[in-house]
Amino acid sequence: MKIVLLSLLLISFLNIFSQDSCVVKVFPGDCQNCYIGMKSVEAGDESIKKTIVFPDLSKAEANAYLRSVLNISDINKFNIIVSDSVYNSMNRNLTSEVYVYSENKLYNHSLLKKFHGFDEIGPYEIKIPDSIAISVAAAIINHEDYFFITDSKFGNCIFISKHGENKITTLTAQDFTTEENFNKISGDTLCYHMFSKYREVLKSANMDRVKFKPSFEKRNKMTTFLMTPDIKVENNEAGLFYKTGIVIFNNPNEHTILRIDEESLPENYVIFPAYFSKHKGEYYIQLTHVDRNNDDQYLLGKFLLENDKLTFSEFPAFKIPSEYLPSSNFKSLRKMLGSTDPFLFLQYSLSYYNMDTDKTSLLPFESVNLDFELPGQAINLLKFEYSFKFIDAYVTEKILQVLHEESGKYYVAYINRKDNSLIKKLEISNPAKTLKAGMFFYSTEELFYLSKDNTIVVEKINYR
Repeated sequence: MKIVLLSLLLISFLNIFSQDSCVVKVFPGDCQNCYIGMKSVEAGDESIKKTIVFPDLSKAEANAYLRSVLNISDINKFNIIVSDSVYNSMNRNLTSEVYVYSENKLYNHSLLKKFHGFDEIGPYEIKIPDSIAISVAAAIINHEDYFFITDSKFGNCIFISKHGENKITTLTAQDFTTEENFNKISGDTLCYHMFSKYREVLKSANMDRVKFKPSFEKRNKMTTFLMTPDIKVENNEAGLFYKTGIVIFNNPNEHTILRIDEESLPENYVIFPAYFSKHKGEYYIQLTHVDRNNDDQYLLGKFLLENDKLTFSEFPAFKIPSEYLPSSNFKSLRKMLGSTDPFLFLQYSLSYYNMDTDKTSLLPFESVNLDFELPGQAINLLKFEYSFKFIDAYVTEKILQVLHEESGKYYVAYINRKDNSLIKKLEISNPAKTLKAGMFFYSTEELFYLSKDNTIVVEKINYR
């Protein structure tokens, strides 16, 4: 092993690594678990050149880290660099990271603690077997360990592991159609009793099970709404309603079900099962007014959690923006919320809400135009055109990246978070494959989506 003390001249060397190279930047202040990815680095293909970069440590300290902290079995597999200049030139993040180079370019990088192998870090594809049906109504989330799909039409939650052989686990709506879950969500035993009594009748209408609804939660969270059929009988006539709960998954085998106390909701408001989020210990759920023609509607409710029950607390200051008004014209539009902490966005609006400040701002783009026609008032003849559609956002310390569509073309806008000014807006190429679901940020430089042939694709953003 040779420890090299290098000057600023090495910075240029770091940017021209030969094909298949890797640099591990070691932050000495990390906890022991933050170095766990070193096992995967060392176990990687021996043809990959591997370099470890330390800040300015003594030779004895560097040796101690290599042997006793990083637990490297064969130090001779690595080039070791000890240099403040090189270390700080990479970035000033206070954490250990892995940089992967290919064809003399930075291919990708990740936190060392999340590194599971060279075949998992960069752009890749995971083909879902044809035996698993996924509808166009599916929604996909990028979790730390899984791609998580909620398919409300086919009644499935699908977990695709990012590690190893990409094991796929499917949980069905029938799996969650249990007396325990009914009682948990409804808060009583009557709901399941009535469901059992009329289940055969409901079966003929394909309604003899609970429903999953995507929560469109922020990235890295696997949640879904769980809707239990609730039969009410009045004057010898039965009506079907739904009680709403939320399932939070840690993995396919561990989950928590939260009940929503609908009796605590403000008058004339009901749950709109499309968005749920936890932010700084507080919980947010999308609501809707029972009068869909009401122009003065709040979009969001803040909830308190106690004993797995969510109780309404207050309205954040986020209402239907002007682009959607009058509501009588646009009541059929999907008012879906999407979030990237601490911001909330609407699909067809420049208005976005900051959960930290409880304030609404406007994206620094041209005004949005929505053209809406409903010939003969027939919903199947709905014609809807728009000049802007929000898709996703990615937040860093100083920059807000917004992926959006304008007149059929895709763009990524870079916005200064300090003053909400537009830094630049770049058109990007269409995805390499035909979309079925998604197209969201995987990182600042990558997108992921589910293609029409049921392949999860992670690919670099290609700017025109």
